[in-house]
Amino acid sequence: MNNNLKILFIAFILTTVTFVTIIVYLTNNKIEQQLESEKEILDVTYKTIIDSYKTNANIIYFNKLDTKEVKKLLFNAYESNDFQKSKIREKLYKKLIYMYENMYSFKIKQLHFHLKNNDSFLRFHRPEKFGDNLSNIRATVKYTNEKQQAIQGFEEGRIFNGYRFVYPLSYKMKYLGSVEISVSMDAIIKSLNKELKADIDFIIKKDVVDNKVFNSEKSNYRVCETNSDYYHEKNISKKKNIIIEDITANYINTNKEKFLAKKNSDKIFNFTSTYEDKRYITTYLPIKNAISKEKVAYLIITREHANLQGAINKLNISMIFFIVLNSLFFYFLFKSEKRKILLKHKDEILSELQEMGHIGYWERDNIKEKLTWSKELFEILEIRKDEVKPSYKNFMKFIHKDDLKRINTIYKEFLKNLIDYKTEFKITTTTGKVKFIEQEAHHIINDEGKAIRSIGTLRDVTEVKKFQIEAEHSKKEFEILVSNIPDIVYKREIDKQQTITYLNNSLKSILGYENEDLLFNNKISFSQIVDEEDLPHVEYSLKNLAKSNTTKPITLKYRLKQKSGDLIWVSDRFKIMKKDNKKYLEGIISDINSQKNAYDKLYKFIDLQQNIVILTDGKKLQFANKSFFQFFNYRNLSHFLQDYNCICELFLEDNNYFNLTKIENHNEWVQELQKLPQTSRIVAINDNNGRKKSFSVTINSFETSLYIVSFTDITETILMNQELQQKTIHDKLTNAYNREYFEIINNKFIHDANKNPSSSFALCLIDIDFFKKVNDTYGHDVGDITLIALVKIINSSIRKDDVLVRWGGEEFILLMKNLSDETLKNSLEHIKSVIEKYEFETIKKLTCSFGATIYKKDENIKNTIKRADINLYTAKKTGRNKIVIS
Repeated sequence: MNNNLKILFIAFILTTVTFVTIIVYLTNNKIEQQLESEKEILDVTYKTIIDSYKTNANIIYFNKLDTKEVKKLLFNAYESNDFQKSKIREKLYKKLIYMYENMYSFKIKQLHFHLKNNDSFLRFHRPEKFGDNLSNIRATVKYTNEKQQAIQGFEEGRIFNGYRFVYPLSYKMKYLGSVEISVSMDAIIKSLNKELKADIDFIIKKDVVDNKVFNSEKSNYRVCETNSDYYHEKNISKKKNIIIEDITANYINTNKEKFLAKKNSDKIFNFTSTYEDKRYITTYLPIKNAISKEKVAYLIITREHANLQGAINKLNISMIFFIVLNSLFFYFLFKSEKRKILLKHKDEILSELQEMGHIGYWERDNIKEKLTWSKELFEILEIRKDEVKPSYKNFMKFIHKDDLKRINTIYKEFLKNLIDYKTEFKITTTTGKVKFIEQEAHHIINDEGKAIRSIGTLRDVTEVKKFQIEAEHSKKEFEILVSNIPDIVYKREIDKQQTITYLNNSLKSILGYENEDLLFNNKISFSQIVDEEDLPHVEYSLKNLAKSNTTKPITLKYRLKQKSGDLIWVSDRFKIMKKDNKKYLEGIISDINSQKNAYDKLYKFIDLQQNIVILTDGKKLQFANKSFFQFFNYRNLSHFLQDYNCICELFLEDNNYFNLTKIENHNEWVQELQKLPQTSRIVAINDNNGRKKSFSVTINSFETSLYIVSFTDITETILMNQELQQKTIHDKLTNAYNREYFEIINNKFIHDANKNPSSSFALCLIDIDFFKKVNDTYGHDVGDITLIALVKIINSSIRKDDVLVRWGGEEFILLMKNLSDETLKNSLEHIKSVIEKYEFETIKKLTCSFGATIYKKDENIKNTIKRADINLYTAKKTGRNKIVIS
């Protein structure tokens, strides 16, 4: 086959493959974008639904469970025998059964009381099952009873699994145990389905069920067909979900290793596939254990995505259309080329000349009468841009005298009659060199028939002029290799000298040599200008590549010696070509010396910094200094990237610091930090010993989408500020909050109350009865000790969200959230009773008077205090040791 036919065939293959590759890339990119979007939508929807259930559970707990009547029954259970406990259990069941049966309106499934030793006291869903110890079964129950703190999250139980909300219960300063409100996965799935209109299934690990569920309850589960180490819960998966099971089975058959790798991770993952001519996205949303944070189950959500299928179809149609069009185009090129078989020898000569040619152009804006020349045109004329201003008059100065009159006539006809032209002429450069030029020009005509712009191209055909007569009928078909790029374009043999057989015009500007110096080893060979230290590496690489059959582009970085003797770093990107069974190289050498030196200096500078300094695009770490690796105890960047992509993943979730929970797009953490004032650019990170450290963050832009980020350790300053803040908001004697803190916190209470109509707060003034007698009788030292003890008593009797403030002397203000008149009275009665029963040092007994009121929406806090003060006055006037509420 003729070489040109081969080239055309290769060009056809390359253009087709390139376009197909682009379409495949665009298709995959579209799919990846849709998959990521789907993951975000499902994750946000799931979290929103869980938050709604949490709100319902809190309402039930605070209003129905954390009450005196309920807690009194549990309190009595500790002093009772088995028979008495049974009666208490029966009373508790009767008291709450109506509420429990109506909990389904909140879509809440279970209500379960536990004693503080983790024994099951009463299951409302199985009241006959009690007394079993849950310490090794229910980690959430154990956690709440040990920490006396509420916890939420998914957990398998002895009977049902579900999303658990476990709360502590205390009465008369005694911890009683915990109560659990649960939401079944079936309810969560129904809520998801309502929002998403999707096929949803739920699977849970076999070993979790086998280790926890009562044997009598295991019949509620069946093995998952596509994931044999998981169960379906029959209450949820009453029958096989054909769409999810078939889609998953088909995907596993073709992508088993990929699926298993994703499933074994703890991250949400998904995939897309077609089923019955419809496009679906199937997402596996991991459900993690509330305590261990280990993945124990999956929600599998499959949704149809017609828009994605439509986009893929459009891309496929574009690909088919291009292949057909490209095939037709090259078909006609093939037919044209066959007519030129007899000119093979001439074509080969002209093909070589093409590689050494270059093109310039000019453009005239006829409206603004402005003429511009390209860089290549200046090079053809062998002048610098600052030497001559582009104009017709100046260009005509270069026209050879033999062609001057003819070209002037052609140009006038071109402008006057709007006639396109193609001509040849000679020019004389400033050095006296004569060149042969081929010029074409045409006009761009508007709707009114006026030429608004004129464009022309110039080709230096000096070297190919001797072949022009023979090639005249085919010269329009030839492409001329543009050699004006700033990099060195070459052909070179794979031999010891690395003989150069072709060079473009950039050799001198980069290395200082003339082309004639290196071509065919005329004065010096290419291997002689490769740095001696790098030459063995280059020769070794070329030797191995010559033995291989690779057709991929290869890039080597090494140093070359300039004619001046200086060394510069270059990037040599080439491909191995083959002609007449002989291999050779075609490639481009780029000067990367400035870039290499700049990066080396930057890395050295960064490495010397005592602060942690990194180079990042916000998504992935590109470079880090020694301080970074010492702080986190990693050997190098590769070692770190095995565990994390970004330092931002290590920011601690603390509301006092910037962290990823405060932004939507985690990849834009750098940009979000830049929006903050410098004083707020503070993050918290644990060092390799688990110690919390505080850092001030400084950000500087480096290159496009790259940033230099510096982390300065300000831990001691932060600790000092926190200690100082604690001192400024607390009373020095009693450690109760002071009036300065009251001015801050009362605004928050008011804001929350005004924002939520169902939420309010109470304000209570507390005054010690006859405290002056204590000071007069026992002295102020005893009075101080008594005040300190009283604050401790009250703080131990209120909730963590309630706030006790020393208002002055022996007078205190107590702020309490979400209380009605009834619950407020009960809470204050409890505090009053605890104070009455307490044995104070020296004085033994003490009482207090209470004046309380509920905050009214939009009122000034001073009015609330005044109302409470009037009630306090009434309490003291009517006998003290009383509670007055209005």
